[in-house]
Amino acid sequence: MNKYLPILWFSFLLLPMCGQAQDGNIWSLKRCLDHAMENNLTLQQAKLNQQSSSVNLLTSKAARYPNLNIGPQWSSSFGRSIDPTTNEFIDQRFDALNISGNSNITLWNYGRLTKTIEKRELDLEASNKDVTQAEYDLALNVTLAYLNILFQAEILESAELQVTSTEEQLERTQKLVKAGSLAQADLAQIQSQIATEELQVVNAQNTLELAYLSLQQLLRLDPDQPFGIEKPELEDPSKSFSLTPTKEIFAFAEQAQPSITAADLRVKSAEKDIKIAEASMYPSLTLGVSVFTAWSGGRLQQVGEQEVASVLKTEVGGIEQNLTIFSNQPIFGDYPFFNQLLDNYNVGLGLRLDIPIYNRRSVKSNMELASIGVKQAQLSAELARQSLQQAIEQAYVDARNAYSTYTSTTKQVGALELTYDNIQRQYDLGAANSVDFLVAKNNLNRAKFDLLRAKYDYLFRSKILDFYQGKDISFD
Repeated sequence: MNKYLPILWFSFLLLPMCGQAQDGNIWSLKRCLDHAMENNLTLQQAKLNQQSSSVNLLTSKAARYPNLNIGPQWSSSFGRSIDPTTNEFIDQRFDALNISGNSNITLWNYGRLTKTIEKRELDLEASNKDVTQAEYDLALNVTLAYLNILFQAEILESAELQVTSTEEQLERTQKLVKAGSLAQADLAQIQSQIATEELQVVNAQNTLELAYLSLQQLLRLDPDQPFGIEKPELEDPSKSFSLTPTKEIFAFAEQAQPSITAADLRVKSAEKDIKIAEASMYPSLTLGVSVFTAWSGGRLQQVGEQEVASVLKTEVGGIEQNLTIFSNQPIFGDYPFFNQLLDNYNVGLGLRLDIPIYNRRSVKSNMELASIGVKQAQLSAELARQSLQQAIEQAYVDARNAYSTYTSTTKQVGALELTYDNIQRQYDLGAANSVDFLVAKNNLNRAKFDLLRAKYDYLFRSKILDFYQGKDISFD
């Protein structure tokens, strides 16, 4: 299953844009999402936190196994010294090597290791949910920035159409002025209107440029490089209006939103801290193994024996005699390095029982702090639910109000178009002045802009509600 599945519902928000664009500089929503998932710093930070949680879990599991440490020590001695392999005094320079090793394993500590592993597993699962939430937030922001470009592009297109329409009206006004049907002041009014509308075009262009810049910054793209987006056919809000009650939406979202799941997991993780702190009140049993061996350059090894004759003078009956005595004396030679290591090898086993009696209140304090941590985690989970519910309620109200505004403005635009057409015909016949004409035109323009704003506001809010309900978001 696609790892982006929880957030790729938003990739259907503008379904016609999901294909690869023909022009490499024209980006679809899917391409924007994929690029953002690979390059966004906030998401990368969440993934690093996830990796840290994974390492912590591996460390907790490894604590169940024995450790092993080896410590070789080299030394040189001069003058009268003690040979570390024989504990005898020798009066010569020699080198020595001590090699020690030890290993310990916890046999029992009231389940502290197991509870720590369980806590780390919960922390890792919560970190996984954090990554999913970060992907969701990123997809939401990318989609919002994408929609904002579409909205600003339509505002610019509408503003340009208004300039074109007014320029055409200028030509007709010039003819009417020449014919004497209208005064010169009417021509000046139309020229002033064109200047105003051209300024609106410039403002719309600037706003659209800023919208593009926002998306490029979100994607970490060079703003100096050519960049554009695909334009889909958006659905008519009047054909898709349907709002599910907020209680039903929240009931589903509470179970599906990764931020809520992560908050609940952290409550369970905090509860494990209490169990871990409690385990410190009980004894722990540790098995230890130690190994030692040594080599001394001053130590010799018996390599054989030789018969030695010695003459002993004695006196028997007043007569001095020589008595020859034969004895075997050892012959010493170099003691090979590895032979010494094997001969000096020593292994020790030990059991250590640690019984906590008084630790300056550290155990009790840790338990109290763990209990406070549980309450904090519970409050965080409750705040997350409250934020989710408020977001859903706000999106619901915004969508409902946007739709109401859209339907009302649609009717208003229809009525103002009739008024404008009526005034325009009268103006062209010289029966209406430029003031009446421009008032009607400006009223119609404002209504059209309001209609665009309400349309995009409704589309976005309704799609957020669809997302909270787990629906595939599309405009089919």
